[in-house]
Amino acid sequence: MADYVQDQIDRLADALQRSVVLDDPAVRLVCASRHFGDEDKVRVRAVLQREADARAVGHVLAHGVTSWKSAGVIPPNPDIGMRSRVCTPVRWRDELLGLLMVMDAEGTLTEAELRQVNETAAALAVFLATDTPAQEVSDDELITRDLLAVDSAVRRGALAALPAGTDDRFAHVTALALTVSNADRARRPHREAALRAALSRFAGVEPYPIRIAVEDDTAWVLLGTSEPMPSTASRRRAERLAGIVDDLAAGRFSCTIGAGRAVVGLELAHQSAEQARVAADAAGRVFADRILLWDDLGVYAPLMQIPSDLLSTAILPAEILRVQEIDKDGHLLRTIAAFLDHAGSGPDAARALHVHRTTLYYRLQRVKEQTGLDLADGRTRLALHVGLAVLRLIDSGFDSRCKNTS
Repeated sequence: MADYVQDQIDRLADALQRSVVLDDPAVRLVCASRHFGDEDKVRVRAVLQREADARAVGHVLAHGVTSWKSAGVIPPNPDIGMRSRVCTPVRWRDELLGLLMVMDAEGTLTEAELRQVNETAAALAVFLATDTPAQEVSDDELITRDLLAVDSAVRRGALAALPAGTDDRFAHVTALALTVSNADRARRPHREAALRAALSRFAGVEPYPIRIAVEDDTAWVLLGTSEPMPSTASRRRAERLAGIVDDLAAGRFSCTIGAGRAVVGLELAHQSAEQARVAADAAGRVFADRILLWDDLGVYAPLMQIPSDLLSTAILPAEILRVQEIDKDGHLLRTIAAFLDHAGSGPDAARALHVHRTTLYYRLQRVKEQTGLDLADGRTRLALHVGLAVLRLIDSGFDSRCKNTS
């Protein structure tokens, strides 16, 4: 295959007197022509290192190339030293097999030259389709998905399908779950290609054995270690992965990442993965930090298990409802939240609310007089504190209003 594809690329480049590359659908270099004096920093790096800069890949994917049906222009990005190029999708029966890139910094590619590009793309499509049938999801990734399945029988089948020696490399497993958010500006093909590219790059710089999978808008990473991975190490790896995704997302979407606890062996990987998924969800719904560890969830660990269709004011404790009846502007609930979050410290709660302590105590006294709730009672505090946590799940804007309104 390599000789034929390289010959086609070289022939096109010589005919156009322009630099040409063929990338795979994830914008990974397959082969490249020689330079013709029109190369930019992105091309030089890709040819020399066999890998493009993550920001360049993100810039290409962000323009929706994976869904293009015909040639289009990838505009320049001076911030990363990238000049304009024409991108022609290499498709066979609507399946994307590659991306044919031709340097065109000045936008001077003629219609006749573009026809040559399209002819080469068509020839490559026929060859790639017949020589190497595409497999969108590898067998290895399918096994990883099955390791995380809800059905125990499916998980047992995946364990049996693992290559010999895998258990030794995954004596302990820590799962990371990456969930796409704010995806309105990115089509699904871009998101999926970006996630796969990010996982591939992450695996390339990670010293530990890794198993990866992508399903819809969630990506999974299973890290194998000989000893349980400390939470600080889990967070560092989540931060590294987030940075790679940001480069590839090119501002079109963002993500939250959760990390589960370390478990013993791949047979328990689904437990760590479920914890990671819940943590990623909580990071986006409740916490300000985009990266969250399961052990950071506290009371939200069990509360996040409540099905979304059951999350309504109907499940709030009676104590919360009694406060809501007299709390027309929300000041009282915000005051109680600050008071309880600061372990009943009036000075600390007042500082958090940016009010005088007199104001704080006045509001708490008003709660006691009008509802009969005594915040000195432990059971009342527990009901209110848990109820406020549930309220944060129901109303994602509750915390921001707590901070912005005194």
